Amino acid sequence: MGQENQGNNSKFIRVWKQIDGDLIRKHLLYIDDLYGTCGNCKRLGLNYLKDKSCPQCGITFKYLATKLTNPAEIGKILSRIQKENLDLTLIERDDFEKSSARDAVKDLFKT
Repeated sequence: MGQENQGNNSKFIRVWKQIDGDLIRKHLLYIDDLYGTCGNCKRLGLNYLKDKSCPQCGITFKYLATKLTNPAEIGKILSRIQKENLDLTLIERDDFEKSSARDAVKDLFKT
C-alpha cells in the first residue's frame, strides 16, 4: 500500500507501539467506511473527514479503528487521511478490541 505518486519513498506500514488503551478509547472514532461512532460517548453518524471532534462530548479524535480487513479498503482510508492532511492514526480494530478484552478479564480477577 505505497504512495508512490508523491515522488518519494513514502509507504504505509504497520507499526506496533505500546500505548495506553484508555487514551486510545477516549480519542477513538470507530468507522466502517466514511461514517463512524465516537469511542468516548458512542455518538453515531460521525464523518472522520469532517468531524475533528465529537459534537456531543467534545473529545478530539486522534485515532480511527475499522473492521475492514481488505488491504485495498484500508489503503483508501489511509489515502483519504493523507489527502485531507488529517492528524489521525489508523489502528487495527481487532487488535484493539482483543487487547481491551484481555484487560477486562485481568480486572475480573484483581483482589
